[in-house]
Amino acid sequence: MRDYLFLPDQFHRQHDVCMSLIGQIEEFIIDAKYDNLKSYSIELSGNHLSKNEHIFNFLLRTGKQDDHDKIVKGTVVRALLMDICYFSQEAFTCSLKKRLSVTFALIRKPFVFSLIVILRILFEEKFIEKFNSDLEFDPAKVTNDERNQLIDLSLKCLTTPVYTVEDINRLIFDKIDPGSLINMSDRALHLSTTRNENNLTGVQNFNFIFSIDKDIQTQWKWIYSRMPALLLYLVQLTDVLVFNTIKTEKSFLTDRLVARAKIFKKNKR
Repeated sequence: MRDYLFLPDQFHRQHDVCMSLIGQIEEFIIDAKYDNLKSYSIELSGNHLSKNEHIFNFLLRTGKQDDHDKIVKGTVVRALLMDICYFSQEAFTCSLKKRLSVTFALIRKPFVFSLIVILRILFEEKFIEKFNSDLEFDPAKVTNDERNQLIDLSLKCLTTPVYTVEDINRLIFDKIDPGSLINMSDRALHLSTTRNENNLTGVQNFNFIFSIDKDIQTQWKWIYSRMPALLLYLVQLTDVLVFNTIKTEKSFLTDRLVARAKIFKKNKR
C-alpha cells in the first residue's frame, strides 16, 4: 500500500497521475529501448583520432558535422530529461511531506526554464549551432513574443492539446497573476517579494513560512488541480523531442500512448 504521509485523501489520485506521468519521462532514461540517447555509433572510414584529440574536434575536423550535432543533441536531451525527473520527483515527494514551499521551488525549474529549452530544441533550427559556439547564448531566455510562438508551434504538433497558448502563459509565466507558477515559485524561493506589485509579501510576513493548515490546503489544491495537465503537456513534448532525436520502433510511441491512457483511466473517479 502506498504511503501518502500527510497528503489528504482527496489528492491521492491526482498525486498518482503526476508521479505516473513523471515516470513516463523517466522511461526515456532508464529503459534500454532508448539507449540511443546515450550512445551513438560512428563509421570512422580510415580516419583516426589524433593523440589527446577530443571526439567533437575530431568529428568537426573530418567533416562529420551531422554526427557531431546528433551526439550533442542526444546528450543535451538525455541530460535535460534526467534533470526534469530529479526536480519533479523530489517536488512531489516534498508534497507528501507537507513541505510545499520546497515543492513550488522545485517545480519552477522544469516548467519555467527546461520547458523553454525543449521548445527551442524542437523549433529553432540553429539552436544546437548556437549552443555549440555562441558564448553569449542563453538557451532558456526568450522574449514573450518568442515564447508565445514556440508554445503555439508545440500545440500544433500535439494530437490532443490540453491548453491554449494563453492558458499556458497564465498558468506558468504570467507575472500579473499571483497564482501563476512563476509567482508562486518566486514566493517559495524568496522570503520577501517586493518588486512585483501583484506578488507582494505584505507587512509582518514572510512568504510561505507562516502557512497555516488553511493555506497549505489551498497550496495542495493549486498543485493537484494544475500539475496533472501541465505534466501531460510536458510529457507530450518529451515524446516529440525524443522521437525526433533518435530512431526507434514506431510501436514505442503507441505503447506510451496506451500506457498514458491507462494512467488516467486507472485514476478516474
